[in-house]
Amino acid sequence: MRVDVLLEPDQTPDQLVELAKLCERHGIGRMWLQNYVSWRDPFMSLVPAALATQSVGLGVCVISPWEMHPVKMASALLTLQEYSRGRAGLVIGGGGEWPARLGLQITKRVRCVREAIELVHGGVSGKPLTYQGEMFKVYGYKPPFGSGTPPLVYAGANQPQMLHATVPAADGVMYSDMTRSRIVETVKRSRDALADKGRPAAGYRISNIWAWHVKPDREEALREARRELLLRGLMDRWYLETFLTPEEIAIVEKRKDALFKAYRNRSGVIEGIPAQIIDSCLANFTFTGTPAEIAPRLAELTAFRDAGVNELCFRLHDDPADAIRLIGEHVIPRLG
Repeated sequence: MRVDVLLEPDQTPDQLVELAKLCERHGIGRMWLQNYVSWRDPFMSLVPAALATQSVGLGVCVISPWEMHPVKMASALLTLQEYSRGRAGLVIGGGGEWPARLGLQITKRVRCVREAIELVHGGVSGKPLTYQGEMFKVYGYKPPFGSGTPPLVYAGANQPQMLHATVPAADGVMYSDMTRSRIVETVKRSRDALADKGRPAAGYRISNIWAWHVKPDREEALREARRELLLRGLMDRWYLETFLTPEEIAIVEKRKDALFKAYRNRSGVIEGIPAQIIDSCLANFTFTGTPAEIAPRLAELTAFRDAGVNELCFRLHDDPADAIRLIGEHVIPRLG
């Protein structure tokens, strides 16, 4: 199982250069960069890292077809592919924060994402593309640049309908916060979607983003994990029902404002939700603890590999350099 990392977009281009070099030294497969509304353009931010490294993959996660037309996605991805000499990747998904922040009313979400993936995948293939979908169209698109090897295009998908529609159109799929209790069924759905379109499962890339909160100080690790807990599957009932009781889920749903508050004020203090519920969420949604706890808990990570995940992507938050070193020293030798 390959190990990747996903960075927050708060790193400057110069910092990304150093982190990419560190990833390269520690055997990280790909360094992904988050794409948020109020931050730097992720494609441009990765260009200095592309020029300064030789082997680590570089990618943008996630772009939606409501913020960028798929033709522009293809051009941006091919540009990064050219600068990185064949190491670029892109995850295309259903929106994240963008539709809400842009005040968009989304219709035909699944179709939009599928068509965007089809168009981008065709557009970076090196062959002339005329695509006439219901939502997106292009005539005679053939950019005369990019490396000989097409960049990788992933579907960002979790739920059954999106998986069925988008997985066969992409080179791989990236789940987000897919818990151990859901991973087997989700991988099966992905493989079934491939089979329905006559695509072999062999060689298909299956990735899962997994939160990494490992610090020398356990309380610091817990504070960061609680602070970011809102993001874990957006604490959706579909995830929670596999490890919380209906009564516990009701408490979480009633006090979601406390999760928002802990995230926004960066405190990690979640009021009104019992500690045992928070602890259960952290145990099922994250890898949280101290470096000494990594080895005894590696089974939590190998469970993903055993289920069919072949790329595990750790989502990093504070001090990503320290996290990369820990992953390189303690995780990759056991999982790679």
